[in-house]
Amino acid sequence: MTRILKVIPRENYLLDVQLDNGHSVILNLKSRLGTVRFGMISDIDLFQRATTDGSYIRWGNKIEISVNEVFQLAQKG
Repeated sequence: MTRILKVIPRENYLLDVQLDNGHSVILNLKSRLGTVRFGMISDIDLFQRATTDGSYIRWGNKIEISVNEVFQLAQKG
């Protein structure tokens, strides 16, 4: 199973997700900031604190995205 090596928050709510298979995925989360689930990360300070444990991207204990969701969100654009 693919694991997340690193997450790098970029400008305009882009999240660079680097994977252990040598690929990376750029998630554009800006369009999702108006949703209940992702509304909290509209706070840029919180967005910048994204971390990973290899299986999930997390913002504290508030929001998490699984590695499978990374691929689903990337496909949705």
